[in-house]
Amino acid sequence: MSKSRLFLPQSFYHIISRGNNKQNIFLTRRDNIRYLKCLEKYAEKFNIKIITYCLMPNHIHLLIKIGAKLAIPEFMQALNTAYTKYFNARHSTSGHLFEGPYKHVLIETDEYLVHLSRYIHLNPTSSGLVKIPENYEWSSYRHFLNLEKSSFIEDSLVLTYFSSENPIDDYRKFVESRVDYQKEISFQKFLLEKN
Repeated sequence: MSKSRLFLPQSFYHIISRGNNKQNIFLTRRDNIRYLKCLEKYAEKFNIKIITYCLMPNHIHLLIKIGAKLAIPEFMQALNTAYTKYFNARHSTSGHLFEGPYKHVLIETDEYLVHLSRYIHLNPTSSGLVKIPENYEWSSYRHFLNLEKSSFIEDSLVLTYFSSENPIDDYRKFVESRVDYQKEISFQKFLLEKN
């Protein structure tokens, strides 16, 4: 295993997986639903805790925690392979769906963990897909707000950093206080990439 792919046990990681040539990897509701089923299945199989997720049209953000077994490569290979097989069969395509290797970043502090969860949940508003993050169906944010429940999301690891009286409302305020700021940052990044 190369040094760039070394993982630490019992650690948190931000995983980003993009469509090949920036192509969309979710074309229908059925695609999103299938990906989430694959995510749940392989997270359980490889003992990966899913803290937050966001399925964007052409990329995926996962905030995960791994156990004692360093299973991220196996987890991501199984997840991406299973979804690619489904996608190619469903949409009469072939070949690679995902671009190169996924990216991963070690989360080393609790503060980074909480701020990253917000960043992931604000991706749909930053990209202009929705005005408020709870209106986006394909992220774990609605689970965090108790608007719907996903059995495989480990929200307590983030919510414990908020008041015990009303952690859900506190988390909502924390996330939504940055909607406009994150949109501005995304717009500036877009302008830099164009020039």
